[in-house]
Formats: sequence, structure tokens, C-alpha cells
Amino acid sequence: MRPSFLALSFLALCLASECTSQTWKNAFSAQVVTVSYDDLGPESFVAPLLGPRGGNPQVVVHAGAIRADTEPRRLNAHQGLLLLRKNARQLPATPAGAALRQRMDVAYARLLHFYNARRAAFTSVPPFGGRGSMTMARMTTMPPMPPTL
Repeated sequence: MRPSFLALSFLALCLASECTSQTWKNAFSAQVVTVSYDDLGPESFVAPLLGPRGGNPQVVVHAGAIRADTEPRRLNAHQGLLLLRKNARQLPATPAGAALRQRMDVAYARLLHFYNARRAAFTSVPPFGGRGSMTMARMTTMPPMPPTL
């Protein structure tokens, strides 16, 4: 009798809190950030990492590996931040460069928010052997990034 009561209570709680299939999907799906290919810098700077621009300018930034051969392209968050920092240093100081730098600043802020949320979750979990030697190894796996370009 008791297990069925718990199951019915859980079901009632889900219905009362408006749990939908989309809510469950969002809770268990990987978080990503979508940016435009053009927000990462000039094509000549981005092409070595992600290939030529092509027809779909959308790039999905996530925590996995870089995939330039998929649609939309997939970019690792840490490598995306490093790419933006490198491209900002190489950008010429012209009015067109200033407009692109502003778009790159916005993209950097979005990626940094995503990266820092993942970094905080990654480094806050205690390692198997306690907080001793593994803490520094974890922090170097996802190093802190500067707040601006």
C-alpha cells in the first residue's frame, strides 16, 4: 500500500508543478550556447579551426569536442574563449574592427558565463580522495578565464 501511495504522491506533485515532457527534456539535456560564425572573428581567423563559413553561420558551443564537419558546427567552450581572445589581439584597429570587436565582446561574455557555470560545477564536487591533491588538477583542467577580451 505504501509504495503505491508514494507513486501517486509523486505523480500528483508532477501534475501540480506542471511537469511537461519539455521540462523533463530540458532537465536532462546538455546545455549549449549558440553563436554566429561571424561573432567569432573574421573568417580568415576562424577558418583554421572551424573550416570555411559556408551557408549555415550557426555555431553550437558546448563542453565536448570540436566538430567542424557537422551542421551546425560544434565548438568547445574553452577553445572558443581562447579563439576569441586570440582573434581580438589580431584584429586591426579600424572602425570596422571596432564594430566586430564589440560583437566579439558580447559573444565572449556569453561563452564566459557558460564556461564559468560549468567550471564552478566541475571544481565544486569533491574528488574521490578528498580535497587534497586533486583540487589543483581539477582547477588546471578548466582554468579561470579573464572577464573581458
